[in-house]
Amino acid sequence: MKNNVTDVEAVELQTDTRSPAWLGFWVLVVGFGLFLAWAAWAPLDEGVVAPATVSVEMRRKTIQHLQGGVIKDVVVREGQRVKRGEPLVLLEDATVRASYETIRQNYLAQRALESRLLAEATGKSSIDFHADLQRADDAVAQQLMAVQRQLMAARQAALRAEMAAGQQSAAGFESQASGLEQMLVSRRQQAEIQTRQLSNVRELAAEGYAPRNQALQLEQQQAELLTATTDLQTNIRRARSAAAEVQLRLAQRQQEYLREVSGQLAEVRKEVQANQERLVAVTAELDRMVITSPVDGQVVALALAQAGGGVVTPGQKLMDIVPEGETLLLDAKVPPQVIDRIQAGENAEVRFSSFADSPTLVVHGKLVSLAGDALTEQVGAAVQTYYLARVEITPEGMKALDGRNLQPGMPAEVLIKTGERSLLTYMLHPLTKRVAAAMTEE
Repeated sequence: MKNNVTDVEAVELQTDTRSPAWLGFWVLVVGFGLFLAWAAWAPLDEGVVAPATVSVEMRRKTIQHLQGGVIKDVVVREGQRVKRGEPLVLLEDATVRASYETIRQNYLAQRALESRLLAEATGKSSIDFHADLQRADDAVAQQLMAVQRQLMAARQAALRAEMAAGQQSAAGFESQASGLEQMLVSRRQQAEIQTRQLSNVRELAAEGYAPRNQALQLEQQQAELLTATTDLQTNIRRARSAAAEVQLRLAQRQQEYLREVSGQLAEVRKEVQANQERLVAVTAELDRMVITSPVDGQVVALALAQAGGGVVTPGQKLMDIVPEGETLLLDAKVPPQVIDRIQAGENAEVRFSSFADSPTLVVHGKLVSLAGDALTEQVGAAVQTYYLARVEITPEGMKALDGRNLQPGMPAEVLIKTGERSLLTYMLHPLTKRVAAAMTEE
């Protein structure tokens, strides 16, 4: 009886010992089954990995100067962020500024003269000065306008005096003619009276009531009145002619004055145009003495010392400006054996390993172009063949970069996504490839 009890206890003990082992076995089986199910169904990104570098065509704006000059000051530093129009370099401008002031004063003087001549030509009593003179709120412009006002007032006063003297002379001749006309009327009245007296005396003399000498005296007086009348008529015509001649001279003087003004105005306008062109040119040259940034961006590759006094030659590269807010391009070298798996427009991931704060930084990109032919490159003793692919960093990727400074040639790694496949496919791919190769062997 005692032995039977012992056997039962032994069986129970053995059963208790196997239970955890079986439980662990089934846990492993279930776990492995779940892993296989996940590996078979869970999608993983598939793609082509290629080494890449930041493109040298990274939208840089090279800063140069057309004419060159002596450096007055370099107002920016390497890596400094600048705004569009912000000064970068100042050049010595004393000579250019002196030329600018001389040409500007000549231009304003010609404009003031043009405004005065235009007012005289149109018969205005005041000068409407050109807008450039009114905008030039300085002592030079004010003095030029004041001089032309005084000159116009003096010229108009002289012309008015000349016209007034002529009018006075013409009025004198008209007055003389009027006086002579009154005398002519009186003489004609006397002649009419004498004609009647002579007629009466002749009748009386014919009848013997009056001496013939009296008739002769009256005839002589009548002849004298006729001569005086003729002289008066001649003098009246002379006075009228003199008055008309004076009026003609005044009209000719007025026309001569206008012709003179018009001729001067035409010549002055030619000078104005020439001076305006020179002023535009020297203004542009003066503006170029301050070299400014063409875009918002960052100063890189500064090739100037901070102190002034150096010389800039025409076309010399001074610095580069890397614009902000634009896309970033990378040059990727795709191996020929995988070129058939990618095409333009596919998404990509770009991994930068050059940042100390984020050595595994990954940003989003997109394949924008793919070379149609392979390129070769000598790498040591070997020749590397590849297809050049251009990858553009997306706006989301630019945000992920968070303003980090990227230099041309900086290395990166690009994963161009070509689709999805399961982990199980990845794991079995070498085996299936080996089996396929074995099945083709003879």
